[in-house]
Amino acid sequence: MRPMYCAKPSFLLNTRADLAVVEKYHEKYSRIDAILDKNPEILEAVHADLRNKMGSLKGREADYSSEMLFRMLLIKCIEQLSFRDLVVRVNDSSFLRNFARIGWGEVMNFTVLDAAWKCLDDTTWDVINEYLFKYASREDLISGTDLRTDSTVCESNIHFPTDSSLLWDCYRVIARTMRQIEGSNNKYSMYFRFHDKKIKKLHTFISTQAGRKQLSTIRNVKRAMKLLVERVEDLINKGALFIAHAREMRLSQDCIEPLELLLENAQYVTEQARRHGINGEMVSAKERLFSIFEEHAELLKRGKAQKPVEFGHLVTLAQTREKFISYYAIDEISTPDTEQKDKALENHKKQFGVYPERFTADKNYHVSVEDTHQWEKKVSVFSVGKKGNRSLQETEREHSEPFRMMQRFRAGCEGSISVLKRAFGLRRSLYRGFKSFASSICRLVFCHNLVLLATK
Repeated sequence: MRPMYCAKPSFLLNTRADLAVVEKYHEKYSRIDAILDKNPEILEAVHADLRNKMGSLKGREADYSSEMLFRMLLIKCIEQLSFRDLVVRVNDSSFLRNFARIGWGEVMNFTVLDAAWKCLDDTTWDVINEYLFKYASREDLISGTDLRTDSTVCESNIHFPTDSSLLWDCYRVIARTMRQIEGSNNKYSMYFRFHDKKIKKLHTFISTQAGRKQLSTIRNVKRAMKLLVERVEDLINKGALFIAHAREMRLSQDCIEPLELLLENAQYVTEQARRHGINGEMVSAKERLFSIFEEHAELLKRGKAQKPVEFGHLVTLAQTREKFISYYAIDEISTPDTEQKDKALENHKKQFGVYPERFTADKNYHVSVEDTHQWEKKVSVFSVGKKGNRSLQETEREHSEPFRMMQRFRAGCEGSISVLKRAFGLRRSLYRGFKSFASSICRLVFCHNLVLLATK
C-alpha cells in the first residue's frame, strides 16, 4: 500500500537566498507549504485516488509517498513544466527538494509522475478545490460581498480541421495502427498495401487549390475530394476485415479497441466530407467531427477579430473581490452564459449562505428586463448591461455610480483570465479526452487559488 507521508527533509538544504527575487520565490512556496499542512484533508483525498488507481508498488516506486507525488505535480502546474523538465528542476534545486519532501532522497522518474497525474480526475480536484475554499473562508481570506463572472475558451490540442486534413488523418493513423499490429506478429498480417504518399498528395492538392476561382480548378478539386473519400472508405473496409482476422487469431481486445474507434471516427468523417465536399450540402457544426483524436472538441464563435472560431470548450469562472475563483464550470456540450450566471449565483449562496451584495458580468449574461428585475430583488447591485436599445430608465440605471463601479470591477476578470492563460496553461489543453481536459481546468484553478492565498 502506498504511504501517505514519507518525508525525508534535510535542514542543510534550506540555503539562504541572497537575491530579493529568489527570497520572494522561496516565500511563495513556504506559504504554500503552510497552507497544505493546515489542510491535511486535501492530501487525504489525493491519497485515496493514488492508492486505488495507481496499482501495486514496485521497486523504487514504493519509496515515494502520495505527499511527494502531489507536491511534485503542484510544482509542475505552477511552474508550467513538462515532466522531464520537472524532474531536472527539482533534482537540481535543494529548496524544491525540501518542498516536495524528498530531501536527500532520489527524485522519482518522470513516468511515475505521469502515472500519478492521470490518477487524479476532475471529481477529486473538485473536492480539494472545495477544501481550499472552506479554508480561505474560515481564515477570512475571502468575502462573499462581491462576485464577478466571465467566460473564455480553452482550446483542444488539434489543428484547424478541414475535410481533406481529417481524411488524411484517418488514412495515415489507421494505416499506421494496422502496420504496428502486423509488426508485433506476422500471423495478424493480411498483406494489404497502403498508399500514404498518394493520399497525402491528394490532401495537399485539395488544401492548396480549394480557394481558387477557376471552374477547371474547382472541378479538379471536387474530383480529388471524391477520390480521397473513396480511398479512405476502401481503407475502412480493409480495417473491418483486418479486425475480423485479428479476432480469429485471438488478438487481445485492448489492441483491437483503438483501431475500432479510429474506424468509427473515420466513417463519420467520410460521411461529412461526402455531404459537404462532394454533394455541396451545408453540414452544421453540431453534426461535425472536428478531430479523430479529440472527438469532444466543439466549434465556438466568440466574436474575436483575430480568432473568429475556436475549437475546444467554454470555461466559465466566477471570482470574489479578492480574485479567488469560487466557481468554475466546464461542460462537454457548452451551455449559454445566461444559464451559467444563475448557476454561479446559486453556488455562491450555497457556499456563503447568502447571495452576493453586488454582482457583475458582461452583456452576454443578460437574459431579459424581467430577469434583471427578479435578480435585483435578491442582489443589491446587479450590474449586467442590456444589449440593444435601452429605455430612459434603463439608461439611467446603467449610468448610475454603483453600476459603473461594478463594471470597473468586472474588467478585472479579464486580467485574471489572462493570468490563467499565460501562467497556468488555460490557453490550450494538451491532454487527451474530455475527462483529462476537465481535470486540467480544475487543476489550474486549484493552483491559481493556492498561489493567490500564498501571496496574501
